Amino acid sequence: MEALRADPTVRAVHDGAVKAGVTVYIVGGALRNLALCAAPAPDYDFIVQGDAAAFSEAAAMALRGAWFLLDKESSSCRVAVKSGGGAYTVDFSPVKEEGIVYDLGKRDFTVNALSIELSDLFGNEDPIIIDPCNGLGDARERLLRMTSRGVFDDDPLRCLRAVRLALQYGLDIEGETLALIRLKAGLMKNVSIERVRDELVAIFSSDGAAGALRTLLDTGIMGVILPEAARWGDVEGYDLLKHSIRVVEECEDIISSDPESLFPGYSSLIKAHLGVALGPIKRTAFLKMLAFFHDAGKPACITSAGERPRFIGHDFEGSRMVKGLFTSLKFSRALATRASRAVKDHHRAFMLASLKERTARAKGHFFRAAGDDAGIDLLLLALADARASSGGEDEALLRTAREMFAFYYDVYTKKRPRALFTGREVMKTFGVSEGRIVGEIMEKIAEGVEQGAIRNRKDAVIRIKKWLGGG
Repeated sequence: MEALRADPTVRAVHDGAVKAGVTVYIVGGALRNLALCAAPAPDYDFIVQGDAAAFSEAAAMALRGAWFLLDKESSSCRVAVKSGGGAYTVDFSPVKEEGIVYDLGKRDFTVNALSIELSDLFGNEDPIIIDPCNGLGDARERLLRMTSRGVFDDDPLRCLRAVRLALQYGLDIEGETLALIRLKAGLMKNVSIERVRDELVAIFSSDGAAGALRTLLDTGIMGVILPEAARWGDVEGYDLLKHSIRVVEECEDIISSDPESLFPGYSSLIKAHLGVALGPIKRTAFLKMLAFFHDAGKPACITSAGERPRFIGHDFEGSRMVKGLFTSLKFSRALATRASRAVKDHHRAFMLASLKERTARAKGHFFRAAGDDAGIDLLLLALADARASSGGEDEALLRTAREMFAFYYDVYTKKRPRALFTGREVMKTFGVSEGRIVGEIMEKIAEGVEQGAIRNRKDAVIRIKKWLGGG
């Protein structure tokens, strides 16, 4: 309770309630996390006995946040507050006529149906937790249980939210609740795609996403929200779905393992890379999404050659499909393009590993073609893919990845000196006409500089004339 009392947002709302002379209850996530001994929830939910709109407007001023109406019919309001480099929300709803106990009974799951009156929280050492659905008991048993059999009819998204909450908080979905989710999963076809997307992102952002994907398949939810993926279980005898989930699993293992043991000397840089978000989504979540969807084009490209199926062109077909999927899920155009490009290029790391010699030019081309730092993602994805396919580490690929990380951080991203020749100077010095050959000469010079073979213009002239003389 001390954590709640010390929370400046909870304190500000309580002070506002005292000043306005209204009764306010804290409900939902903050108490759920307290009961589950989890980190504090970043958002707040309050129920107001009185004019919720007027009270929340006053709270917005006290919190220096932006106020807006969430639902005109219910008079629910939200205050968006900026804090440091991020933001959080504070929601206010009026208590239903039947009272707070009735209100809690209409919530989704018992661990979310807890409440404390703020005056009791700040006025008594041991405030009463209002718990009409035995949420505290379920929290002790680590169970996620529906509050009533009507919860999924009221909001079908709760089928997907149940899987996400169970994953996020390490809960088991109670038996009757799980059975009803299987029965009601089809209702999710009526849920807005943006709400589905947000829950999917939360799943891929959490540890253990691979297990949650198996639950989505088992409950029938995947067949509704990702129907193409649900059909991957038998692609002419090849279980693409099992493989894709295994790649997610291996990807999670790489992300969570000690990076120094995998990538000695570059662990802090890889960790920093994974910590940089891609707009509204964590890079680790995006990487796991790539792990799941990278072979999406295989069903459309399967051919039989002997006993083994072949998937010629699946990278290009998958690129097209994934761009469409990310677009349909209302991700940004930039993120959809990034995902599409990664799926198209996901074999580049394997091709690189197959080379007997990886020149600086080949290494630089890999990162330029992938999109610079996206090349790091491709290498990590390839490692996960190889593990899932062979059941162990691909040592040749791991050596290649380590070599590529060294090149990227020690050479590729270092500030380059000014080019020794401009395009016009290349044409004049070597007597060539404008066209592709000019770019090839400049790239050859840059490669020599990276290798240390070219230190000045004289070295460049000797090397390029020799190259041109050799045809």
